[in-house]
Amino acid sequence: MSSILPIWNSVYNSMSIMVNCTTPYHTDVNGWRQWLDMLITVGNYPPLDFVVTTLNLQLRYNPGMIIAMPGSALEHVVGYANGNCTCLAYYMWQNVHESVGIPLCNPPHMSDLQL
Repeated sequence: MSSILPIWNSVYNSMSIMVNCTTPYHTDVNGWRQWLDMLITVGNYPPLDFVVTTLNLQLRYNPGMIIAMPGSALEHVVGYANGNCTCLAYYMWQNVHESVGIPLCNPPHMSDLQL
């Protein structure tokens, strides 16, 4: 896997493509709570709701929507799409970082900001 690193063109080390899928209430596994996952939707479907239960938040999940969130820290769910819905999910797995010897970053802290 380390031979791929010089040509890998994304900050994310993993990607999934989900087509016309519903997801149950869940938090993502293998991630790190400080990392943001990126969800991008494309297709032709009526509006869906993307629900982040941890924050009691309901977002309209229209085609073309981009959501960045820590999927390992926040429970979320997406309902059934009556149409053609594709989600491109970009995320990082801690074990991939460790297996190729890339150190994990420290979580951000207010003292890191230069005011």
